[in-house]
Amino acid sequence: MDVPTSRRRAAGAPATEATAVDAAVGDGADGNGSGVDGGGDGRARTNPAAPRASGSARSGTRGARPAKSAAKNAAKGTARAGAKRAIERRSGGRVSVTQANPLALSRQEMGLLTKRLLVLALSDITRDDHDLEPIRITAWEYAQIFNIRGKSIYNRIEDSARELLEQTVQIKEPNGDWIMFQWVSEARYDSGRDSKDKLACIELKIHDKLKPYLLQLRRDFSIIPTDQLLSFESFNSMRLFEVLYTASYGGEKRHLDFDVDDLKLRLGLDGKYERFKDFTYVLDKAQGEFAKYTSLTFTYEGRKVGRKYQNVAIVIEKNDVFQPRVRLPDSIARRVQREGDTEAQLRALQAADALRDVGWALEPDRSVAQHGAQRVIDVVRYARSLQRKSEQTGRPIANLAGFVHSLLQQGIEPPPAEPEVVDARLTRDAVRGIVSGIVDAFDQQRRERAKAAWEALSDDQRDLVHTLMQATGHRFTLERIEAAGWAGPLYEANRIDVLLSHGFLTLPPYLSDVVAYADHGDLLEEYPAEDRQRLLSELREAGA
Repeated sequence: MDVPTSRRRAAGAPATEATAVDAAVGDGADGNGSGVDGGGDGRARTNPAAPRASGSARSGTRGARPAKSAAKNAAKGTARAGAKRAIERRSGGRVSVTQANPLALSRQEMGLLTKRLLVLALSDITRDDHDLEPIRITAWEYAQIFNIRGKSIYNRIEDSARELLEQTVQIKEPNGDWIMFQWVSEARYDSGRDSKDKLACIELKIHDKLKPYLLQLRRDFSIIPTDQLLSFESFNSMRLFEVLYTASYGGEKRHLDFDVDDLKLRLGLDGKYERFKDFTYVLDKAQGEFAKYTSLTFTYEGRKVGRKYQNVAIVIEKNDVFQPRVRLPDSIARRVQREGDTEAQLRALQAADALRDVGWALEPDRSVAQHGAQRVIDVVRYARSLQRKSEQTGRPIANLAGFVHSLLQQGIEPPPAEPEVVDARLTRDAVRGIVSGIVDAFDQQRRERAKAAWEALSDDQRDLVHTLMQATGHRFTLERIEAAGWAGPLYEANRIDVLLSHGFLTLPPYLSDVVAYADHGDLLEEYPAEDRQRLLSELREAGA
């Protein structure tokens, strides 16, 4: 086995120089690709305007290619179309991620919160757009969608944007080559401190290299409902949904066959779960989430070649009984212009959402304009508190929307809000989201320190590290690392282990494990004692 030269590994072997893994876009997915629309009712249907290309999955070349004329068409965009896009992009009320099939089937690896931020950003783009304009996502919207409370939301959205800036996407091209680049070319965090009526937000600029995969798409693309994507509780399940939704044309094609290693690669799990029995944990978890939150369900069966599970056969079924866990705020579903992204306007949207939540039969926007956004929010809050009290006495309020209407019409001014006690405990989903964010930040800091230590080594020291990796690593693992060109996540994880165990890298105590990291940064201080214990338990399990 050849040890790579120092020239090939210069500057810590950055991801942009990595050798692509051999994963054909069509492998296991037939590579046919067509416009796949999630549909307004949550059921999938094939877009008749997008003809399928014929071809075999094993050929790895046909179908699933971005429109060749995308770059040329992008240049024809006008400033007027760009200015109107912020209002018109949500016409029809259905929010979705539209992307070329090669992008949906690409290799991706990132934290759950970072993936959610990316999905929100991509949902802001339509296939008829001519250019990729900066996308603005407020901290309020992020917190509303994922039920995140407290000041930590600002740190989390900022950390997610930073990680997204560093993440790359690896796409297999029709001719068998691959291309790799960053998701975003620029990320800007605006604290909103310069203007009293402005909310903190993140502004992302999607990389121009993604234009052929997002703009002016006419064939070989998928349209995946955003609310279903964002409902998943793990990155692996979310990615599997993207892959299966695209490969099955939104559930139209029932039978799929994947090479196990290829499917793992698409999920960013290459080099992990080496036993198929361990990989089934990922599939089993995804099965449950598919059934609860999405328009698809699936079953699977591993198939052996010799003594090894080489393939996995997947059967897709459409799911008529599901409920997305995430409901998008109206400010996402009907985005206001960036120039008008103010506290007052977003509060009006929040008030309209509050009325819809209680079953408001009238036009919410008109009611908010009549009574005022803040008063609507206060009245709904007060009505809900009275509803909880009435339920405890056995005489619940039967018509909450009618009760809110009466309070508004009769000019009742609710008393100041009392501290919330009843629902103070974090939900299970909130605990998982918090732990996921902490683990992502912990791993990111370890990677950054390992990269700095690697870049400080001489060529001879780097060669020694690789020799030690070969001497201590498992043969199968080393074969995978070599096949990837001594780059990628599996290589980096093994390199960190060797750097640590042989004294090339010394980490501060707070980076020794994720619990120490959380203690060092007082990341759990804002939560009550009971929630802190639950969070610590999840962190210990995540770090095990």
